[in-house]
Amino acid sequence: MSSEIKMSRRTFVWTIGSLSAMAAVGGVEFALAAVKPAAENEAMVSAAWLDKGNTPYSLFREMVDKATDFSWLRPGDTVLVKLAMNSGNPYPAVTDPWALDSTLKVLKAKGASKILVGDQSGVRNVYWTQAGKQRGSSREFARSSGLLDVIEANGATPVFFEERGYDAYIAVTPKDGHWKTPIYITSLVNEVDHIVNVTRVGSHGLADYTSGLKTAVGFLREDSRRVLHTGGPDFYAMVEEISEVPEIKSKIRLTVSSARKVMSLIGPDAGYVVEPNSAPVFASANLLAHDLYAYAFLQYCRDKLTPTPASCPEVEGNLWDVMTMRAQRNRGFVKLVWGLEENQVPELPVFQPGAIYKHPAIQNYIRLNPRAKLNFSVVELQKSSDHDIGRYMQRQLMV
Repeated sequence: MSSEIKMSRRTFVWTIGSLSAMAAVGGVEFALAAVKPAAENEAMVSAAWLDKGNTPYSLFREMVDKATDFSWLRPGDTVLVKLAMNSGNPYPAVTDPWALDSTLKVLKAKGASKILVGDQSGVRNVYWTQAGKQRGSSREFARSSGLLDVIEANGATPVFFEERGYDAYIAVTPKDGHWKTPIYITSLVNEVDHIVNVTRVGSHGLADYTSGLKTAVGFLREDSRRVLHTGGPDFYAMVEEISEVPEIKSKIRLTVSSARKVMSLIGPDAGYVVEPNSAPVFASANLLAHDLYAYAFLQYCRDKLTPTPASCPEVEGNLWDVMTMRAQRNRGFVKLVWGLEENQVPELPVFQPGAIYKHPAIQNYIRLNPRAKLNFSVVELQKSSDHDIGRYMQRQLMV
């Protein structure tokens, strides 16, 4: 029996705390749980740690099997695998091709009969209006980033939402009113039985981090993206509430991320990239649990692996300083895409990154989902070979 399999059978469990306690954000003590299976009322993150250059499918499959039992998947069902593909730049600007390949293999092994894979890239790069195509193609970005080859090699069907036409979107009403009008999402969500997100761990120049919650922006038509980017103080809540619409929320079964590479500053298309010696691949049926873990590892990459100052050729200046320029960057973005002047774009709220439970999108999720008995656990198939990472993650998650 290989050492990999022996190691993967030994699990380590953290209990992070209850959702109602998280809503207080501070003044809460969390205890390290005994090693035991997650209770029925717990949302679990399943994680496996990979040393640099090591990508065993068997470990990925075991990690996913701990995140879900696939009882939701029945013969004849259609699964939409939702990518994170804002541009055509290579991973980590997009979903990890290895994680996508492994996810598709798992779904096929579990009996998925029809698998669709796709996204609609960001409007800076792919801008298709009611008048027709203006620039860019999600399909071409899937090709240049290496994701289209993976989709086709696994016999899945690539789908790119803008190609379905401007009228192939449905009006839905998000929860709680931060969106003042209905939003338009791809009608494909009504044609599938399940949604599996295969996203990434990384920084976002406007949203601070990008992972499970942020990837939902890809469902939006360009006019709804304009409303989002002119939402001012409601921006973060509006991002989170896309995933709250029943047409999406009722079908999300799993969110998977690979952090083998991480864009630790700026993003999503360009920024400072780190490649940790030990990195997690992880999954959860619960978006919040997934994103808390993702954000904790992003903070590790920022704090421990990103130099000060940091720079990259595509982004001028010290990236730590550029990260604070969210309002200016958003206004420039909106002017470039939709031609709006500065006085037509409300300020994004001031937000200091770092305290994961204080991120406004995460706080909004907690506020809208106050299930007092729902606890969060992290089940690791093995510990990281770098023990400092584990300790750092536990501090971030308040274990």
